[in-house]
Amino acid sequence: MSLRWKIALALAALVSLATLAIGAAGYRSTRDRLLAEVDRSLIELDADIASGRLGRDPLPGRGPLIGLDAQILNGDGEVIESTFPVDLPVTDADLAVLGRARSNVFANVETEVGSYRVRTIGLPRGAVQVGRSLDETERVLRSLRGRIVLWSLVVGGLAILAGWWIASRVTASLRRLTDAAEHVESTGRLDIAVGRQGNDEVGRL
Repeated sequence: MSLRWKIALALAALVSLATLAIGAAGYRSTRDRLLAEVDRSLIELDADIASGRLGRDPLPGRGPLIGLDAQILNGDGEVIESTFPVDLPVTDADLAVLGRARSNVFANVETEVGSYRVRTIGLPRGAVQVGRSLDETERVLRSLRGRIVLWSLVVGGLAILAGWWIASRVTASLRRLTDAAEHVESTGRLDIAVGRQGNDEVGRL
């Protein structure tokens, strides 16, 4: 592989890695921000839970639960009412908040119909779980991942072109010197011109 290609590919690799690193950092930041917004929407239900309104009206699309699903657990951790489209598993972390008012735990739950962000809130005689589907969040993140990969490929391609141009300029003197050395080797003559001299290391050579 020629020196020009080595320089071009090295530059492309460095630029692509930098682009991927920046993209990954942006992806993590966006993911955390989206999850924080989902958590905020679940935390805003505290007033309804404290007033008992959530227990009287746990159905989505009414009152405070627009766009949400909920299920109520009794003191033994058994589901007594649920609006989730599938059975939502009750984990040990969920059972730990049973009967403990004002305690809560967040979790991402995978189900047959997609992912949910679920908050389990302890009540004096059980717990209530409220959740929001992460389908929209996942769509945004998938789109973002696709754009990061696409831009990394585009930037990498541009870096190869830029690297080839830079390498061609940098190695021009070396190529002339190489041609002159090969000419001397084949002819034995030392009066071959090597082009303009410069002040850098190649020019001095």
